[in-house]
Amino acid sequence: METRITISLVVLFLLLSLFISAKDTSKVDSLKNVLSKDIYDTARLNTMARLAFAYNRIKEVSEAEKVVHDAFMYAKKNSLQISYQLHWANAEVLHYKKDISGALDEMNIVAEKLYESENLKELGLANNFRAWNLLYDGKFIECIEAYTKNIEFAKENKLIGILPSAYNGLAYVYKNIDNTEERRKSLIMMADASLKEKNIKYTSEAYFLLGDIGMEKDSNFTYAIKQYNESLKLKKEMKDTIGISFLLLRIGWNHYLNNELETALDYFLHSLEYSIPINRLTSITNAYGNIGTIYRDKKEYKKAIKYYKESINYSMEAKDWYNLSWLYKDISGMFVDLDDYPKAYDNFVLHKQYSDSLEMIKYSKGLSDARTSYETEKQKQELELLSLKLKQHKYYMYGSIGLVVLVILLGILFIRQNRLNSKRKITEMNHKISEITQKNLRQQMNPHFIFNTLNSIQYYMYQHDKISTNNYLTKFSSLMRKTLENSQHTAIPIKDEIDALELYLQLELIRFKEKFDYEINIDEEIDTLLYKIPTMLIQPYVENSICHGLINKDEKGKLTIDLNLKDESIACSIEDNGIGREAALEIKKQKNGNHNSLGTKITESRLNLVNALYGKNMKVDYMDLKDKDGNPNGTKVVIHIPIMT
Repeated sequence: METRITISLVVLFLLLSLFISAKDTSKVDSLKNVLSKDIYDTARLNTMARLAFAYNRIKEVSEAEKVVHDAFMYAKKNSLQISYQLHWANAEVLHYKKDISGALDEMNIVAEKLYESENLKELGLANNFRAWNLLYDGKFIECIEAYTKNIEFAKENKLIGILPSAYNGLAYVYKNIDNTEERRKSLIMMADASLKEKNIKYTSEAYFLLGDIGMEKDSNFTYAIKQYNESLKLKKEMKDTIGISFLLLRIGWNHYLNNELETALDYFLHSLEYSIPINRLTSITNAYGNIGTIYRDKKEYKKAIKYYKESINYSMEAKDWYNLSWLYKDISGMFVDLDDYPKAYDNFVLHKQYSDSLEMIKYSKGLSDARTSYETEKQKQELELLSLKLKQHKYYMYGSIGLVVLVILLGILFIRQNRLNSKRKITEMNHKISEITQKNLRQQMNPHFIFNTLNSIQYYMYQHDKISTNNYLTKFSSLMRKTLENSQHTAIPIKDEIDALELYLQLELIRFKEKFDYEINIDEEIDTLLYKIPTMLIQPYVENSICHGLINKDEKGKLTIDLNLKDESIACSIEDNGIGREAALEIKKQKNGNHNSLGTKITESRLNLVNALYGKNMKVDYMDLKDKDGNPNGTKVVIHIPIMT
């Protein structure tokens, strides 16, 4: 349920961006009007750079790109020196187009020009933007070093407006590498720096993010409420109605998590006083839904249904499928409490419909982004080839007989380099296609596991076992959250994989009523935060051990998972003392005919893709275990995983 507030935060920032865009749109019109007049040379070039910045602020990146291109052509035509502002504007365009390498190159030029001009304030801002691009590029160590160096630079030169942004950037880096303590320190420094500079916006943001840590990482809801209240005071000082409405929701939610239902109810009602007059649908739907949940917990079911219906109506108006998803899930839980299982089932079906719609939207967006990226790369390649042909034509036009030998040599070198570049670009394109394919394979794997788990939940519901159903749903929701987060990445830290695997094993223990014991052993030399492996690599083999080896065993079984460092690879051993593969195959034929395991088939396909993508030699060995009399005594699977960082 806590994810609903995080989603609302994203929506809040989007609306704030729209508010800022309204002001920047007028700036765009003003600058376009200036360019329509007779201004030339450096004045025109600087105005074009400012116009590109303005377009970037309102996220009209294609327009900004056109202006930057025209500005570069104008400078070349009139032999004008290109200013750092124009390079900076181009870096922003490249950043939004996800060409982070290009953006970093441009910001290096900006930093060099600013260093020469001794414009220290602008240099500090440029260093922050360069560090932000390093974060997007996944170069976390370089990013931390860049921010830290810029913080010292700002302090040494007593620069205003640099430190809050730098500490905010550091906090985002530490969030990405899951270092909560360093993230907390950065946010405290951000609050202190912005207070000294009387920067209310950054101060409010720092307190807000500290509250997030209290809620999401520490489960210290009292601390979180204190930080959110500090942020709320500043939002009221700024007269930020949208921010106030959202923070009241966040504070109310933490009171709810702290089991202070009446206080939480007051905050949700207070939030409606701000959101209804301005028709803030996202806040209204959230407030009504949370009020319904409070009345559900208080067992005042008529009131709960009333507020749930209000939230559903507003969600329909806003076309907020996410809100509808969790609303129907909560309503389903309420009807389970009322022993009205048909209605519980109907509402759970609606929950699944909306949650599946959300996943389909995300999937479609992923394909669209990949297609856009491919088309952009294709156009870029065509432009480069055209440019090379024009250059080649120019060489022929202005060549002379005395330089024929030199031209031939240059031509040979040029063709060789062109072939190397073409091969490199084709390789990069194949890598991107492989990554897209791998994401599709992970999308297939998730429904395979979800289907099995939902069958078990349905079983407990039909058995009227509320405790097991609730316990199973709680662990299942946690596992789904981790699976969705992990599935966004080709490879994840071993810690994230093991955390998800632990949740999966706990679900299977509940499902099979303590039919087996398990243990997970990790070599002390393995850095679980630094070393990465492909997402959901281990789970399908663990599932096979449980479902085919241990569950068919008469007595209680044992599952052991060992991760050991072997030279340049990690050996992941999955060993069970089940009935063995031959006996399991006979049982499987009797039950399912020729059905093959979807999970392991997909995993084997992913292993082939990973090997092709990274040039690795990832393989799987199977061993049939025997006791001293030669009878089957389980199975051992060893996955050899090359070290990835």
